[in-house]
Amino acid sequence: LLADATLAAPTAIRGNASEIAALGGGGTGGRGVDTAHRVTDALSAARALAESTGAVVAVSGPVDLIVSPGRETWLTSGDPLLTRVSGTGCALGAVCAAYLGLGVGKHDAVLAAHAHLGAAAQVAARSATGPGGFAAAWLDAVHHLTSAEIADLVSWKDHP
Repeated sequence: LLADATLAAPTAIRGNASEIAALGGGGTGGRGVDTAHRVTDALSAARALAESTGAVVAVSGPVDLIVSPGRETWLTSGDPLLTRVSGTGCALGAVCAAYLGLGVGKHDAVLAAHAHLGAAAQVAARSATGPGGFAAAWLDAVHHLTSAEIADLVSWKDHP
């Protein structure tokens, strides 16, 4: 089983702009929120990774970018306090995996995961006075948000 799993192509690749640029051969990488690149800097690397692997490539930042072969989506959501809490990118990766397990299209699954956590950040920021309170409020919002509330809080634009 393990040998078969290592031969499988990835379904999704997610990271910040520096991480995606490094994977796509366009940079040296970064550490979490210490990214040295903007999302737009990683666009060509994300496109190349999507084409070469067939995976959905997600670049997180102030505006998230979701790229699949033949499709790009720019998502506006989130809050700057996300960058002040350790582990939010890792949590986003886990939520992407959970959404991918729902059986919807992989681009839409990764987009929905980013929208969900970004909308939760917007809700959490309303009451947070700092990163600690934000982290707790963010987790509560992830739990309580409905799909209708998420749709009201985020905006996205598709580019075929």
